[in-house]
Parts: sequence; C-alpha cells; structure tokens
Amino acid sequence: MSQDFKLLTAALSVPAISACAAALVCWPIRNGPLGPQLLISGVILTTGVVAGLPACFTRLSATTPRR
Repeated sequence: MSQDFKLLTAALSVPAISACAAALVCWPIRNGPLGPQLLISGVILTTGVVAGLPACFTRLSATTPRR
C-alpha cells in the first residue's frame, strides 16, 4: 500500500472509531437528557482524535532505513 493511502485510512478511521466508542458509551443513557450525552460523546471523540491522529501521522511519516 502507498504511504498516502495509509495516511488517508488513518485520518478517516481514527475519528470513526472514536465516534463508535462514544456511541457505545452513550447507548445506556439514550433516553436521558441530551446534555450529558453530548458531553460524553465530545470528550471521547476529542480524546480519540487528539491522541490517535498524531500517533498515526508520526508512525506513518517515520521512514525506515533501507539496507
């Protein structure tokens, strides 16, 4: 796979996985007030994006020396 494709996949999959995690966490309180759901979803999504994307970019942009 090309480096650009890997980077694009990481940039799309990290927020998607974070959004799925937020949806799963908020599922038990789906009939409750909207405020806590939005807060929990926002925290989980932000944490996933802030932690995940830089890690993916760092890992994908690192060049391995060829022998």
